[in-house]
Formats: sequence, structure tokens, C-alpha cells
Amino acid sequence: ASQEGMRALRRLASRYMRTRACAALREDTAVGWKTQKRGFGAEADPEEAKPPPGVGRGPVGVLSLALVLMTGAGVVYYFDQEKQKKIQNTYKPRSVGRAAIGGPFSLVDMHGKTFTDRDLLGQFSLLYFGFTYCPDICPDELTKMAEAIDKVEDKTGKQVLPVFITVDPERDTPEQIREYCTEFHPRLLGLTGTMDQIKQAARQYRVYFNKTEDGDDYLVDHSIIMYLLDPEGEFITFYGKNNTAEELADKMAESMASWKKA
Repeated sequence: ASQEGMRALRRLASRYMRTRACAALREDTAVGWKTQKRGFGAEADPEEAKPPPGVGRGPVGVLSLALVLMTGAGVVYYFDQEKQKKIQNTYKPRSVGRAAIGGPFSLVDMHGKTFTDRDLLGQFSLLYFGFTYCPDICPDELTKMAEAIDKVEDKTGKQVLPVFITVDPERDTPEQIREYCTEFHPRLLGLTGTMDQIKQAARQYRVYFNKTEDGDDYLVDHSIIMYLLDPEGEFITFYGKNNTAEELADKMAESMASWKKA
């Protein structure tokens, strides 16, 4: 019902904006045509000075345009806020019982051995989904992750396992991932698997990914999120890309300190 209401509001706002914009355009066109018809310096005809039906005078047109702009800005702001609420609700942990995201998976680590969600038990872990051929975002995020891991371990005295899960298993073999992960952190664990295994893990953490084009030299569009798990393998919280390494470390330390109190 709420989605139908939002769609109806979008249609209403769009219809209103088109109506007001057309009215302002008709007014500007009519005024320009009358001016051209009289010629520069000609005496105005009182009848011609009257605006056509449905068209307001100059000040009203300006106000109409301003109202259209304000209405449009308000609608854009409203739907942006609704989008952010949806994202927050998607990754928000449940107050009772198991977290809303996370769950069983079975993958292959960068040494060619089977790795499951149960291998994460016993320590905090920070998960990130990406791919080794990513030109910029993944290297930036993994560099940030590595710095934050070192900082949070210094702050809390607790070890955190950084985990990189590929969304491009066609190219990211165990050997490729092992070479890639060593560039960022000595304990960064890389995971791959079959496409079905990767899709299963991605579904558990509600990760979106999609190959953008065909051929060998392709990119993969994907979610840019890190997931903090507790020593019991349960989802604690997530972090978007708009954090510095220091901010990420501070937020992680706070979540880790309050974990046993939850």
C-alpha cells in the first residue's frame, strides 16, 4: 500500500509540475509574440496587452516558476529520504533473534581449501564483496579496510579478520585472489568459488552485483558495503563507503565494545 501511495504521489507531483511549467511557457511565449508584433517603440494596444485566457501576468509567471522549482526540489528531497530509509532498514539488525542478513555459505579460500561461514567463528570479522579487476573503488575500500583493521586492533586489543569475497569468480581464481590480497594486508583472506556459490553468499548478505558488459575486459557493478560480524558469526552492522579509515575504526571499536552488552 505504501508503494502504491508513493507512486501516486510521484504521478501527482509530476503532473502538477508539467502543468505549471506549461503555463509559464505559454505566458513567456505570448508576451514575446505581442512585443514582436508591436515593434520597438510602437504604442501598445490595450486589447493586445491583455494576456490570453489561462495565462497570468509577469509576476504571477515568475511565482509559478519558483513554485515549480520548489515543488520539484521538495519531491526529490522526499524520495531521497525514503530511499535512504529503505537502505537503513535493509541492513538494520533485528532487535530480537537472528540478524536480518547473513547466513550459511560455502566458498573456496585463496589456498584452494573449502571455507564456510563456520570458519569465521571465534573472532570478529569484516567482510567486503568486490573483484580483483576493479579499477579504483575496490582498491580504495580494501586500503581503507586494512588501515581500519590495524587501528581498531590497537584501540581494542581484539583481532579482526578482514575478508574479501569476489563477485567475479570467472576471473578471480584462488591464485589471482591470493596475489591480490597480499597487496593490502597480510591477514586479508580472499574467497572465491563457483558462480552459484558466490550468488548464494551474496544473497545471504543482500549484495547486488552485475556484469556490465560482455567480453573478457568487463567490469562488475556491485554494492560497496563492509559487514562487521561478531565472534559467533552474527551480523552486527554495516559501513558504507563514506567513512575514512579513522572513522571506520572508531565505529567498529564502538560496536565491538557494546557487543556483549547487547
